[in-house]
Amino acid sequence: MPATAVLGMQWGDEGKGKITHLLAADAQLVVRHNGGANAGHSIVHEGTRYGTHLLPAGAFYRGTRCVLAAGMVIDLAVLAEEARQVGEALGWEPPVLLAENAHLVLPYHRIIEGLEGSADRLGTTRRGIGPAYRDKASRIGVRVADLRSEELLVERLYIGLTAARSSFPEAQELAALSAETMASGLLSLARPYLGSIVDAGLEIEKALTRGEHVLFEGGQGALLDIDFGTYPYVTSSSTTLAGLAAATGIPTSVVEHRIGVAKAYVTRVGAGPFPTEIDDEERANAVRERGQEFGVTTGRPRRCGWLDLPALRHAARLNRPTQLAITKLDVLSGEEELFVCTDYELDGRRIGRFPLDAAELARCRPVYESLPGWDEPLSAVTSAEALPRSARAVIAAMEDAAAAPAAIISLGPAPQETLRMGF
Repeated sequence: MPATAVLGMQWGDEGKGKITHLLAADAQLVVRHNGGANAGHSIVHEGTRYGTHLLPAGAFYRGTRCVLAAGMVIDLAVLAEEARQVGEALGWEPPVLLAENAHLVLPYHRIIEGLEGSADRLGTTRRGIGPAYRDKASRIGVRVADLRSEELLVERLYIGLTAARSSFPEAQELAALSAETMASGLLSLARPYLGSIVDAGLEIEKALTRGEHVLFEGGQGALLDIDFGTYPYVTSSSTTLAGLAAATGIPTSVVEHRIGVAKAYVTRVGAGPFPTEIDDEERANAVRERGQEFGVTTGRPRRCGWLDLPALRHAARLNRPTQLAITKLDVLSGEEELFVCTDYELDGRRIGRFPLDAAELARCRPVYESLPGWDEPLSAVTSAEALPRSARAVIAAMEDAAAAPAAIISLGPAPQETLRMGF
């Protein structure tokens, strides 16, 4: 079976949780390849809603193996609690493999994020993600493989903690930590996984060679990519197809199916430029409430905006989707008039591109086309042809911008509220 990737095409929160959950039913291996506990997926499984942060969607299917790949930063406390909750609900312990070269989120990473103030300045999630990736780049990070040796683990933790204290010498929270105590806590949390630490890239390659269906599950979205997103208002990992290859060691040519997930409108969490943000507070609140646009990880209300085609074109160039999964089309029901941004105006000139300079993007003004809205709910619709004309126009505009056909259209949070067309 060919490999399939699920990739976010906006600022995250596109509904990837539902899409990966649907596709994971046919997968033997599900691989989460970037981010950490800052990325949340909302999944409805057998009528129960779950909010996951580290467990891949394959955890909900008995016999499906899950991998946390090298591009991730793993908080063992979050993983252990999540596995416990899901395992108790399902009646079995989800099988999880940890990449030996994935990095760990450590207690001092959360403290550093608080001391730096990035949550207030950039809208980060206070999960220690940025400091963990920074230690990785600085070559002072602690990796999953270090859990195999308590002596080595203490040594690596001492190096990281010393660096943290040198940056914040007055921080009492850092002074109270010790490498030995942290190592003891980490080894206790890691005990169930010590036999599941693997060369994840090799495990993925073996599965592909056996003809198994491998599903790659991304976190966040293309517009939050550390290199190609709205820097500095981005996450700390690579969220695109190229990032998948770097995180797993599996070349992108192997990934035959690339499902780009995008909402029929746009949201973002935290600070940063957002050209199509709805400036009518009452209208924005109505979309937010209908779409339940509140962060799975933080509970924060998401900023809501109209569909942004220049941004979608940019994400499509980065991810080269073979198909689209369009989500939350149902949320637009009840809107008297809809708006679709086709281009930007920048300093009096019309442009079709998505600027990589956040200051430049902040000066962009959306050029809108309007569509009549519709009143009828969509949850009971059973074919694309039965959708309202304007809903079909929204789909067509997204297909054209992404140069890919819509294969999945989500009309509600439940798995059955889905149109599947050709995938």
